[in-house]
Amino acid sequence: MTSSPAPLVVVVGSVNLDVVTELDHLPRPGQTLIARSVRRNVGGKGANQAVAAQITCGAASFVGRVGDDADGRELVAELDRRGVATDLVEKVQGEPSGAAYIAVADGQNTIVVAAGANSVWGALSDEESTAIEAAPVVVCQLEIPDAVIAAAAERCTGRFVLNAAPARPVADSVLRRCNPVIVNENELADLTGRAVDGPDSALTAARELRARGALGVVATLGAAGAIWVDADGHGHQRSPRVEVVDSTGAGDQFVGALAARLAVGHGLASAVRWATAAASVSVQSVGTVDSYPDVDAIDAALDRLPPEA
Repeated sequence: MTSSPAPLVVVVGSVNLDVVTELDHLPRPGQTLIARSVRRNVGGKGANQAVAAQITCGAASFVGRVGDDADGRELVAELDRRGVATDLVEKVQGEPSGAAYIAVADGQNTIVVAAGANSVWGALSDEESTAIEAAPVVVCQLEIPDAVIAAAAERCTGRFVLNAAPARPVADSVLRRCNPVIVNENELADLTGRAVDGPDSALTAARELRARGALGVVATLGAAGAIWVDADGHGHQRSPRVEVVDSTGAGDQFVGALAARLAVGHGLASAVRWATAAASVSVQSVGTVDSYPDVDAIDAALDRLPPEA
């Protein structure tokens, strides 16, 4: 395991071994398909976001759980290789490492997750709490237990970023810590009970989350870009037209890149613009973290990004 001094972004979250099948089309119920190819790679929303943050700010740390098995060792080694600090990754005896089974076709995907060790957490350790308290930005997702998310939010003295995915209810006490909460259209609809079908309705729903206490809200809208709302105002960042090859992990790329930009002092509007550019590059290549662009590629994509609507 590796460590690095003073991480700018601490990601508290999930890590899975992804098993990805490339298909001609997504299967119908009861249908058996022959895959064109199969690959294994590091995944899980938390691990993906930590890699994306590391690419952007060069100082990301991951807090998570793996099984005491070969998959767990492989996952930690891969995060190490990508520069993410892993000294706060714990092995859980008697539990398998998390796994995700992903089918990809025509730029779309379906994902089935077996949580494994990701669902087995005790209280945060003293070392984990200290790292969370010291970080400028702390990121969580909903692939880990609610009690862990609530503890991380309470311990955080910087900016707490919650990717409220996969969708489930979020306690108001946690929502009040979010600066911002990041969701896609479907997750925003689930959180608010409102229909979301574009930028205008997304802004209306986001303002409702602000009224419930969230300090900031970001909603990704696929090809329509992303909207944001915070105390400084609101905006709609449009996305460039690109050929989507594989959207797997693009949302995590967005979250990690946005968190890293916040950690180095950018405001929410600027961070959303950077994250939109990063995600627009990642969907043009096959893979999850392997598709994440470096800083130079993101800079180049910024030049092709439309202005805010």
